Amino acid sequence: MKPDIRPISAAATRPLRQRILRPHQAIDELVYPRDDHPLALHVGAFVADQLVGIASFAPESCPAAPAQAAWRLRGMGVLPAAQRQGLGKALLQAGIAHARRHAGDLIWCHGRTSALPFYRAQGFVTWGDEFVVPQTGPHYILLYWLTVPVPATTTCC
Repeated sequence: MKPDIRPISAAATRPLRQRILRPHQAIDELVYPRDDHPLALHVGAFVADQLVGIASFAPESCPAAPAQAAWRLRGMGVLPAAQRQGLGKALLQAGIAHARRHAGDLIWCHGRTSALPFYRAQGFVTWGDEFVVPQTGPHYILLYWLTVPVPATTTCC
């Protein structure tokens, strides 16, 4: 079965953001910066017309590569009963394609340490040390290069 991945509104992501990622917060607290950016993409994964997974992508500078045209992935999650069916991968692929269409160089996120095997399997690499986000636990900055990375120390001529 091919995953049913389609654009949704930022508002439509928030109930699952709360349920999957931040149950300690109210839905109205889950409005992320850049949710309403004109180039932002919010995608949903549907099974039998039920929204079971979400991801949001928007242009945002990356601390690991501030000179690059970066896109930040935020609020990605799939309900436990729908995991391991390719939905997370399909959500990422939709965002990757969108960032490429808009000349992005990389996608980055704050990924939970518990999700590292998933992100690494999709080609993401860690940058920097593990850090703790209050109430959600340990994370890493994760990078997915859409183009060949340009080292920060590169000089010309």
